[in-house]
Amino acid sequence: MPPLRSQLLTALRQIRAGRFRLDQAEKWLLANGMERMDANRTDIFSPSRAEFHKARYRFAGGFAADRAVLDIACGTGYGSDILLREGKAAAVYGVDIDPRTIEYAGRVYARDGLVFREGTILDIPFADGFFDLVVSFETIEHVADEERQLQEVRRVLKPGGQYVLSTPNDWGVGEVAPFHVRSYTLASLRGAISSCFRIANVFNQNSGTPGREENRGQPAGITKTDETNAPLAECYLIVAEKPPV
Repeated sequence: MPPLRSQLLTALRQIRAGRFRLDQAEKWLLANGMERMDANRTDIFSPSRAEFHKARYRFAGGFAADRAVLDIACGTGYGSDILLREGKAAAVYGVDIDPRTIEYAGRVYARDGLVFREGTILDIPFADGFFDLVVSFETIEHVADEERQLQEVRRVLKPGGQYVLSTPNDWGVGEVAPFHVRSYTLASLRGAISSCFRIANVFNQNSGTPGREENRGQPAGITKTDETNAPLAECYLIVAEKPPV
């Protein structure tokens, strides 16, 4: 399967050549697919990469039942939808900084119990202690003010609430990760999260994508991180907790 960037460029060329037609939402997805993927659109995006993204939301859904959940940097909303439908959350609030993305999410995924609104992880638009669970995937490495974003997540969590996040394993910045402002190793990620939260568990996530160097030759799946397998993660998933009062 060709990489996402190649798929998007090929599809855009086909659109321009008139080989098939898409509605405005689909054209927007293609034009912004490096950052604004809808993992349910496997007719547009690679099924293996789409499943990689959905799998972490299913993982977080295991903590969501009957709880108020924030999906911060929710993107197109497919993950917020998973948290509500499969995770059986009491309510899910999807927040993203991009107004066009929130428009898409609200049109495609809004339903009872699921609300989308604009906002940023540096200034989360909810009161202190509003949420039982905060989910934030592939966000921490995009935001320059690391301390502020962690403090904001802590602020909106109830005492004893959980924070489930993911980030790539030492991808670096630049061509491989053009939108990242920093790169985390497991040690640096633990250090950052531990400044505000108690880390309960760490997991490896791999996509199983053939030929993708960052996957480190591993099968797709989520496994508990240990000293042996830690270097083989494509991404890390951390389950952290706000200490009870």
